[in-house]
Amino acid sequence: MKSGKPPVNPRLLAPRETGLQFCRLQEDEFVARALLTSGVKPERAKLMYYKLWALHIDSRALLDGPVTSNEPKLTESAPKKIRKSKIIKPGTFFRLDEQNIKDDIEIVMAMGTEAISKCRENDEVKYICAEVRSAVEVTVAHELFVANQRVIGGKRLNYEMKLEYDIHNRYYFIV
Repeated sequence: MKSGKPPVNPRLLAPRETGLQFCRLQEDEFVARALLTSGVKPERAKLMYYKLWALHIDSRALLDGPVTSNEPKLTESAPKKIRKSKIIKPGTFFRLDEQNIKDDIEIVMAMGTEAISKCRENDEVKYICAEVRSAVEVTVAHELFVANQRVIGGKRLNYEMKLEYDIHNRYYFIV
């Protein structure tokens, strides 16, 4: 992946981290390291951070199985109750039910199943989810924090949400 002109120096961006350690970098740390390369602007550094996370999520989705093109797309704006037999796909947004809300996190994005829980604890698959928080500047907008992850049981992912990303202001909006 090219990072633009001038290219971000990979030795300054990740001088000692393994791939797993690199994925755990917070956004501000990633941007600060990218800015060590002269000529790199903060907007481009953030865009690269989001692009790398998109690639990471896409690669995890490929591990879970191929996506079929015959699948109907959700166009409803109302939350939809998930049936127990439904497979939760990476990249799907969910509103947590009120009794499971912690730290003011109401919406999460499923990223994949937790490796340890594939043996199923209490017959429930657990999912690694990224936090989605309300944006401070725009009250109807949301921000995705892929580095802030939590493990959530599949039964707690009750309501599927349709969120759309706006590339110009870099926020998600409920459709």
